[in-house]
Amino acid sequence: MPLILFYGLIILLIYLYLRDKYQNQHSILKTHPVLGRLRYIFEMIGPEFRQYWFLNDKEGKPVDRDTQETIAKAGKYANTVIGFGSKKDFSKTSFYLTNSMFPLNVEELSVDNDPLITSYTYQILNESVTSRKEKRNQVEVKPWHLTEEHKITIGKTRKQPFHVKGLVGVSAMSYGALSKSAVKALAQGVAISGGSYMNTGEGGISPYHLSKVYEIKDGTLELVDRLSERIVQYVTENPNCSHFELENRFGKGVMFHVDNLVSQGVLTQKTADLIFQIGSGLFGARKDGKYCEETFLKNALKPEVKAIELKLAQGAKVRGGKLPKEKITPEIASIRGVEMGRDVESPNRFPLFSDMDGLFQWVTHWQEITGKPVGIKVVAGDNHSFDDLARYMKATGKTPDFISIDGAEGGTGATYQEMADSLGLPIYSGIHILDKTLRKYDVRDNVKIIASGMLATADKMAIALSLGADLIYIARAAMNTVGCINAGKCHTNLCPVGITSHLPHLEAGVVVEEKRFRTANYLRTMREGLFMLGASCGIDSPSKFSHKHIALREANNDVRKIENFFNVDESVPMTRMDEANTSNPERKKELIGS
Repeated sequence: MPLILFYGLIILLIYLYLRDKYQNQHSILKTHPVLGRLRYIFEMIGPEFRQYWFLNDKEGKPVDRDTQETIAKAGKYANTVIGFGSKKDFSKTSFYLTNSMFPLNVEELSVDNDPLITSYTYQILNESVTSRKEKRNQVEVKPWHLTEEHKITIGKTRKQPFHVKGLVGVSAMSYGALSKSAVKALAQGVAISGGSYMNTGEGGISPYHLSKVYEIKDGTLELVDRLSERIVQYVTENPNCSHFELENRFGKGVMFHVDNLVSQGVLTQKTADLIFQIGSGLFGARKDGKYCEETFLKNALKPEVKAIELKLAQGAKVRGGKLPKEKITPEIASIRGVEMGRDVESPNRFPLFSDMDGLFQWVTHWQEITGKPVGIKVVAGDNHSFDDLARYMKATGKTPDFISIDGAEGGTGATYQEMADSLGLPIYSGIHILDKTLRKYDVRDNVKIIASGMLATADKMAIALSLGADLIYIARAAMNTVGCINAGKCHTNLCPVGITSHLPHLEAGVVVEEKRFRTANYLRTMREGLFMLGASCGIDSPSKFSHKHIALREANNDVRKIENFFNVDESVPMTRMDEANTSNPERKKELIGS
């Protein structure tokens, strides 16, 4: 046997030498047969070595190890406690929150912590270099919701305004970019946490976005049949179980009985509040490749949908979206209304409009026919990116109910390197420019701002709120809660943990029944963090963060308030839209019409 192995190895090396020497594709293999293969091995394992061995805790991109550890601790243990101090480089220019000399105590906060959330957290029993032994415990945790007084209302003039009591929600990631198991885990986690929200992404609304979870509301009520008793027993033993689990356990017809138990007050049903995103591909609002109002209304009028968002731009790809053909399944193709076997590339802009008039025609139309808030998603390019938008809003009185602002740090399942690196401004600049521009034209009051762009920890969220945001979107952090290891293979359908893969053996890595609680824990822990930071700044609710709670400390030790950091030039030459904003009604009508 040793001789067979020895001669087999010699034959293999000779074969590889000849193959490498006489191939014409790779120069390094041709000049250094066999040995040159080490280059490709090191190239393949390089990211892992850098992530775990060579980069320090703050160097990794796009998610550094310190941030990922914070997300993991929030999801598994529902806390973010550290020891020995921060690893941040305090010599660099950075934003800081301005603490109060007399912070508030917890009992002085204006917070709604009723009812408690039933969740699961982990307790570390023993930890060594090679293993960690943990115990999973069922717990009752505080939700850290805003009170009725401080809740954020989107579209307060709409027939169905959207009331938000959790400042942090899951950003736009479509079914297609994510696997169905990942969408299930995120949607169910949002539902369990309560008060938060989830953007569907531009791929339409899947059955998994519409996940329902159940808890016992009143277990003392009399049950009329044996099946109802079995359902109640199962929900008691598995709080916040989903309708998918109930159907697997008791059969497809069980939902009739479950709905009866909900109507009788025995069970509580919870779903994620959805923001239905429509991109330039019009997925979820099209038929035969064109806009279809019937399809749009079928989705927009679902009770789970609380608002509609038009995606004009995204931080990592300031254009239409891309879904590689490798990731398209028959179900995804059906939901999107596309063909199998072809990459899906959305147009760079909407086919329905190409100017401000056209945009607001559709915003207004959808506001009227749905009665729900309608917003837009944008990216800042410079200090004047939103002047035309704000001027139009001031002149016409037409406004989106919210504006989602994404930063260049934003992630995506698939984009082009040149777009991700150099197109659009980072999120902190974008928030301040948008907020200040809307205030400059006196149109800020009826518009809420939702900020996204690697705002994964409570301190970054608080800074964003202080800069002018009303709400926060998180995407990659949400992926981390369901198991993402930052492999960077989202576009290949080969995600090693199954979050962005539709291959069954890989998707099996996402255990929905466990990961949903990590998402719920992360959301409520971030909300708690925002309240605690608010208390340290002397405010009783994180909804009160403002410019006065933030300062910029530069590397030369100069400290400036935010008003002096970004300069949105207010001496902009008058345009036709400015002229329209005059006291002459006829001239205003003429200019707007033209």
